[in-house]
Amino acid sequence: MKKTSIAAAMAAIAIAATAYASPYYALHQIKTALAERNAEALAAQVDFPALRSSVKAQLEAGMARSIEATAGSDNPLAALGQRVAGAMLGKMVDTMVSPAGVVALVNKSAVSPPADANPDAPADGAQAKANYAAGYTGVNTFVVRAKDGHAQEGALVLLRHGVWSWKLSSIEIATAMAAP
Repeated sequence: MKKTSIAAAMAAIAIAATAYASPYYALHQIKTALAERNAEALAAQVDFPALRSSVKAQLEAGMARSIEATAGSDNPLAALGQRVAGAMLGKMVDTMVSPAGVVALVNKSAVSPPADANPDAPADGAQAKANYAAGYTGVNTFVVRAKDGHAQEGALVLLRHGVWSWKLSSIEIATAMAAP
């Protein structure tokens, strides 16, 4: 009896540990796919409808703030311009945040200049390690934020899909980039 309860406790601990570590593994898979320039593997880690919705909402809000700041809220042409720009923005986001857009992005990075072409790069060929903070913000939400020493703006948000599966579902765009 004691052996079965110990085995059950060990199994429960193992299941809890793997469930807790699963977003870190998903993040590792995303980083590996990017490093290997494997667009298919990267696309498998992304929830495209949720990501498109997130990016559209943030860009539209930034555009609305920009139009209101320059034209004012009582300008009827500003509202028309915002609707036209919003429609164009929506089509752009639909194209870019798609499996084909990810393939194009990864393929473009394959022909981009190498990182060691940077004159500020270390002379011994070592690459600077990415500095980021990652952690849970809820039971089903895992956030990765880049740390640049000045501020922590922008983030990748992974949402749980099942017990062990996580997908990139949102990108919090830094305020400098969200404003057109």
